[in-house]
Amino acid sequence: MNNFDDLFEQQPQPEATEKPEPQKEKPKKQWWQIREEKQRKEAYATLDRVFGAFSEGHGDMKAYLDTQSRFPFHSARNAILIGEQCPNAKRVGGYKEWASQGVEILEEEKRLPIIILEPGKAYRREDGSVGQNFYAKEVFDISQTTARDEAQPQVSYDDRLLLKALISNSPVPIRAVEELPGQGRGAMFDPEQNAILVKKGMDAPDIFRCVSLELANAQLARSNAEYSRETEGYKAYAVSYMLCQRYGVEAGGYNISRLDGVLQGKTPRRKSRQPSPICATRLRRSTGAWQGPWASHARAGRKNRNGKGG
Repeated sequence: MNNFDDLFEQQPQPEATEKPEPQKEKPKKQWWQIREEKQRKEAYATLDRVFGAFSEGHGDMKAYLDTQSRFPFHSARNAILIGEQCPNAKRVGGYKEWASQGVEILEEEKRLPIIILEPGKAYRREDGSVGQNFYAKEVFDISQTTARDEAQPQVSYDDRLLLKALISNSPVPIRAVEELPGQGRGAMFDPEQNAILVKKGMDAPDIFRCVSLELANAQLARSNAEYSRETEGYKAYAVSYMLCQRYGVEAGGYNISRLDGVLQGKTPRRKSRQPSPICATRLRRSTGAWQGPWASHARAGRKNRNGKGG
């Protein structure tokens, strides 16, 4: 009989395997990180809701424009956030901004901050495009501070200086004429003369309203070769209204409600958050703020590798 015992003695022994090192636990988030993340998500949820209303044709355009005119150095995104959280806000700042002016946040208001989105570091995505981190920042309106009962300085503008500033950076010449074609027109852009023609004899508020409208159209056309006054002229209309609101020019004749449905069916697209100042000497805001609210927010892909907006 054959002896097969040696087969069992020569079996290969299993190789010793090293135990995998336990993975290091991710550091726990600090309380302020958790709070900031929650605030950021709530801010984006607010923007989604507002843009959803605009896309469905029932957004409140006047509310947005009124807020944007009071906060010309804020992006359209943050103007919307401020307006949604504090509709009557007039002047906002963070803890440091108010403290530097000797103003304190009221104790009962500290739990009711206005949340805006501020840019963090830029980063490069896997496809090579550049994304932008955003973080939530707490700000407070002056009505939430110890300065709420202090008399605020009232600013008034000399009519001549205001008009002079308005037209000083016009992209085309502005000329006064006796009459304009068509009834009820105070100013118009003449492509043949490449100039804005203004009817003589008008008072300062009428000149401001008419000229600001034509200047906004000229600036928009200059920044976008495909700009069409027939289909996109409402942007210039909105800019003119905001400038009037900003500088105390009567704006009761503007029918802003007709703009409530202009964004119906449109999808927000990404826009640089860099604000352009709306000021009497420069109408750059006409192309910046009035890419409108729909251009300041992206529905898709706005979270980057760190979970922050991009």
